[in-house]
Amino acid sequence: MAKQASLHRGCTMTAHLRPHLGVCLWLWLGVTLGHGQGQASGRVRLAVLPEDQLQMNWKESGGGGLGYLVQVKPRAGDAEQEVMLTTKTPKATVGGLHPSKGYTLQIFEVTGSGNVLLARTEFVIEDLKSNSVSRSGRRPPGAALGPTPAPAGSPDPEPRITLAPSQDLPHPGGSKGDEGSPQFRCRPPTPTDMIFLVDGSWSIGHSHFQQVKAFLASVIEPFEIGPDKVQVGLTQYSGDPQTEWDLNAFGTKEEVLAAVHSLHYRGGNTFTGLALAHVLEHNLKPAAGLRPEAAKVVILVTDGKSQDDAHAAGQVLKDRDVDVFAVGVKNADEAELRLLASQPLDITVHSVQDFPQLGTLAGLLSRLVCQKVQGGSPRGGPATPAAAAPALGPASTPTSLVLSQVTSSSVHLSWTPAPHPPLKYQVVWRPSRGGVPREVVVDGLGSSAELHNLTSGTEYLLSVLPIHEAGPGEGLWGLVTTAPLPPPQALAVAMVTPRTVRLTWQPSAGAAQYLVRCSPASPKGEEDREVRVRLPEVQLDGLEPGRDYVIWVQSLRGTEASEARGVRARTPPLATPRHLRFSDVSHDSARVSWDGTPRPVRQFRVSYVSSESGHSGQREVPGNVTSVILRPLSSSTTYTIRVTCLYSGGSSSTMTGRLTTRKVPSPSQLSVTELPGDEVRLEWAVAASGVLVYQITWTPLGDGKAHEISVPGNLGTAVLPGLGRHSEYDITILAYYRDGARSNPVSLRYTPLTRRPPSNLALASQSPSSLRVSWTPPTGHVLHYRLTYALASGSGPEKSVTVPGPSSHVTLPDLLAATKYRVLVSAVYGAGESVAVSATGRTAACPALPADGSLAGVDLMAAFGLVQKEYASLRGVAMEPSAFGPATTFTLLKDAQLTRRASDIHLAALPPEHTVVFVLRLLPESPREAFALWQMTAEDFQPVLGVLLDAGRKSLTYFSHDPKAALQEVTFDLPEVRRIFFGSFHKVHVAVGRSKVQLYVDCQKVAERPIGEAGSPPAAGFITLGRLAKARGPRSSSATFQLQVLQIVCSDTWAEEDRCCELPASKDREACPASPSACSCSWQTPGPPGPQGPPGLPGRNGAPGQQGFPGPRGEPGPPGQTGPEGPGGQQGSPGTQGRTVQGPVGPPGVKGEKGDHGLPGLQGHPGHQGTPGKVGLQGPKGMRGLEGTAGLPGPPGPRGFQGLAGTRGTSGERGPPGAVGPTGLPGPKGERGEKGEPQSLATIYQLVSQACESAIQTHVLKFDSFLHESTRPPMPILEAPGLPGTRSEPRLPGGGGHGGPGPEDRGRPPCCRE
Repeated sequence: MAKQASLHRGCTMTAHLRPHLGVCLWLWLGVTLGHGQGQASGRVRLAVLPEDQLQMNWKESGGGGLGYLVQVKPRAGDAEQEVMLTTKTPKATVGGLHPSKGYTLQIFEVTGSGNVLLARTEFVIEDLKSNSVSRSGRRPPGAALGPTPAPAGSPDPEPRITLAPSQDLPHPGGSKGDEGSPQFRCRPPTPTDMIFLVDGSWSIGHSHFQQVKAFLASVIEPFEIGPDKVQVGLTQYSGDPQTEWDLNAFGTKEEVLAAVHSLHYRGGNTFTGLALAHVLEHNLKPAAGLRPEAAKVVILVTDGKSQDDAHAAGQVLKDRDVDVFAVGVKNADEAELRLLASQPLDITVHSVQDFPQLGTLAGLLSRLVCQKVQGGSPRGGPATPAAAAPALGPASTPTSLVLSQVTSSSVHLSWTPAPHPPLKYQVVWRPSRGGVPREVVVDGLGSSAELHNLTSGTEYLLSVLPIHEAGPGEGLWGLVTTAPLPPPQALAVAMVTPRTVRLTWQPSAGAAQYLVRCSPASPKGEEDREVRVRLPEVQLDGLEPGRDYVIWVQSLRGTEASEARGVRARTPPLATPRHLRFSDVSHDSARVSWDGTPRPVRQFRVSYVSSESGHSGQREVPGNVTSVILRPLSSSTTYTIRVTCLYSGGSSSTMTGRLTTRKVPSPSQLSVTELPGDEVRLEWAVAASGVLVYQITWTPLGDGKAHEISVPGNLGTAVLPGLGRHSEYDITILAYYRDGARSNPVSLRYTPLTRRPPSNLALASQSPSSLRVSWTPPTGHVLHYRLTYALASGSGPEKSVTVPGPSSHVTLPDLLAATKYRVLVSAVYGAGESVAVSATGRTAACPALPADGSLAGVDLMAAFGLVQKEYASLRGVAMEPSAFGPATTFTLLKDAQLTRRASDIHLAALPPEHTVVFVLRLLPESPREAFALWQMTAEDFQPVLGVLLDAGRKSLTYFSHDPKAALQEVTFDLPEVRRIFFGSFHKVHVAVGRSKVQLYVDCQKVAERPIGEAGSPPAAGFITLGRLAKARGPRSSSATFQLQVLQIVCSDTWAEEDRCCELPASKDREACPASPSACSCSWQTPGPPGPQGPPGLPGRNGAPGQQGFPGPRGEPGPPGQTGPEGPGGQQGSPGTQGRTVQGPVGPPGVKGEKGDHGLPGLQGHPGHQGTPGKVGLQGPKGMRGLEGTAGLPGPPGPRGFQGLAGTRGTSGERGPPGAVGPTGLPGPKGERGEKGEPQSLATIYQLVSQACESAIQTHVLKFDSFLHESTRPPMPILEAPGLPGTRSEPRLPGGGGHGGPGPEDRGRPPCCRE
């Protein structure tokens, strides 16, 4: 939008001034201002009033600021003081200016974030008068001059201030101005008592409270403090107001500011009403320093809404002529502040968005308080209208100067030509602050001009003069400010490396070059750098890795510079090695490996240090190497390993890890070879490098004397004499290393005459009733082994078996389950029998199933009470007899919630190979979502082991936890699996092996899936039946289905042996026994009960039961009598603590040169005396002394690989399965069952008989439930369908009979009860 500067004619005078004292002139100045990121324009109108007063009006800002700040400042070098005033309206009047002096006028908008410059110009009162008269004054003769009227009843007349020689004037914003300029000072004409009421609640915080203190100090700074001037008191409030100091506490400004600086933050709630009452009752009292003649001011500073009623106390303050100022920060309630503050609210109520903005408000608040205590906000008097004096222009004068297309270096001028064109126009311009004028001539018929090569951001004084033949005519003039030099736009960080930053931006119009400054965000000894470039891009080199930088870019044109644009960039740190790891750790070395970096690396530095011994060192390897072997290290020592990348420009950060070297190894692979006489040769594998000497000790068992020799560390054999006089010897060898470390001793038992026992005896549970015994055969010819075993408790008999000599293992059968046994094995030679070695082991705990004592496993039906005698106590469970066999059907409803603790069912000893067997039928009410037929959970109900059925996906899933507690599962969704979900009874086997899971449906193998090794089931937790898969917790919903069998068999081969005799369609009449008929049913209606029969004879004694498990350990008995003293025992084996290795002292030899320390030699005969040797170098460190106490056991070794599965035994031949008919379409009453195999007439007759029997049982059970309904809650019983064509008639209950069924007959058919 074009900026117009044209000369206007008119005059105004304030109403209270004398009209005859002078002339009033109007002057319009167009001012272009740079504000923020864009351009904003505003106009100020100046009027010279009588007595050289200056009246100013400007365009009101729409930014919603706090007010305006007007500054009239003498030009540089003038000793006159500046004038400053504040106002809420866009107008002001200043008096007392010198007519011939130059002044700079600046108008600021006061906002919460700072002062914003709206307009700026320079003027001289006399120039304004003369320029106005010479260029605009064509007034008609006799025209009167008078003041410009103000609107009648205007509520906001402009503030007015007169410059007095003794008055110190303020600077915008309350901050210090240019050097030599005086600061704002306030000297109220009357004493003033000023009390600050400061919010110290928790919502302010310690850091913000420091900003509040700085704000208080800034507000107090302009006032003169003294007993007869301004007194300052302060109260901090939260939940309980506290007077920090009274009005009369301090007599100087320095003391008050020191007290503000020392103010402590209290914290608490926000009770503003209580605080205002505290000011009334304590602070505004003569005892606290209140002066009756003083003006009273209370300044409230708060950041929130009061938690009590503050309006009443605030009104009392105002009624007592106390001026209340309210300052709100952040979340303060402005409506509450306006209720508490005095009038006028535009002066006494102030709000800022946050605590850092308080500093911008301090200066304004000081001036407003100063105005208030000096007599209120100055207001102008009423104005009276005056006559206007219009001016008439000649026909040869141009009009309407328009300034447009203003850039940083050019401006376009246009005007309306005069009716009588001149010869030419002379356009003259110069900077308004002075400078060499320049001019350009435009043809008289022209009406525009373009000015170039201007300086950016500079105010220019422009004039357009018409040149006629008679001379220059009346011209036009105006002011324009060129736009600032455009700053760079769209700064972007194009690329960042640890040492460089590449920056790009859009070119700036008019820029000849760019200035780039780079500064570290947090200086750490790094200096700022500066560079000039011509293109809109730059690459900054030599930066520090991993640091934040602030980069500023300015456009340059000669000496001109634009506003700076900044961007932050962070250089990435130098890449560090990753994934530090250790391998091949031994007692004196270790391999350190790491992953390389994307950027090339000059070298890697690997250092190590031990905090225990201080042993340290480092290695440097090329940048293409990612591993290094560190040696020599000390054994059993923890080292801190550090790996650093070394670049050409510096080093990266360090990656750190810790490793512990192993204990020095012991000799291994000990063997003894008998030599002629009583000597043997001991051989061993060399322990490791660095062995100084081996110490060998052999001791005969019993009371013999120990012997020992030392062998150099480079040998692996020694001859031991004198081993033929005893039956057995204990031989021990250990190694001493050069660093003083000593290995663990290694021993072997040597038996002369080659009668050595087997070694490495081990026991493993083969099954719940067997143990596998294995050993390592000794050297020599063994005839056979004698194996003796008995209960470890010693309560049972001892048994023996003989194993042939070539064998090294045997299986002990027919053992008690879950029982601990002790086994002894000895080798029998031709010359006699060796001593026996022993070991203990326990058999597995898998009990026998009740239905078949030969089958081990767990019957979960009985464990959950799903039996005839117990089901009635279960909620949500119904029972009905089966029409096709002896099995009973239990229906689990959705509220069954069958849960048992795992410790009650003892599944913790479940072997890895087992089979889950179940016979079930899914009902139409069965859920479509997945549910666990059975599952074991942890204490938090997280599933651990179980079988899932998903009717939606028609799939079966077996899941378990591996040894690392990770969930593993296998899913079967083949067509044979889908048959389970079609509404018929099916028998399912889930056979779980060590590495696979097999699924059988109706005794037909369906599929096989691999699976990992299973972990041990938890000893604590829960076992549930029918739990929905998405359910958790103890009270979750259950699925609805029917169940006949649910067992876990302790074998994974049971599915191959089972014949599915429970299913009529799959029943093999030859392999399966005939179903026992409960009774012969009559087609006639049963008659009344017969008389009670005589009691039966006692039955025969049953067969003896199986041997029970051992009972609990009894209480210890009383101590027995002291027996006779036995013979002395054999001497025990020596302990782990050894002796200092020291050879025998030989005769002194001739002194020779001192050489390197040699290895200890074998004990020999005394040698001849040698010649003295020279003094040699000091030898290595001596051997370590006695061994200390044994350390803690080391971590377990890595898990071994899984062994190969054993070969499966042969199974009997089985005929091909019969064809299964197709599944019928769903009918109106449910899905059709599968088509059964053709039945013989005998089978059909049997089925009809069983159906009849089932109907009778159903009615009897209903009657039985009716009689016992008081002992258990009612449960649904599903009736079997009756035979077609018959209809039973309703009958009344019969009379009382005799000898009804007793409790022992529950669950049996009525006709079969005796």
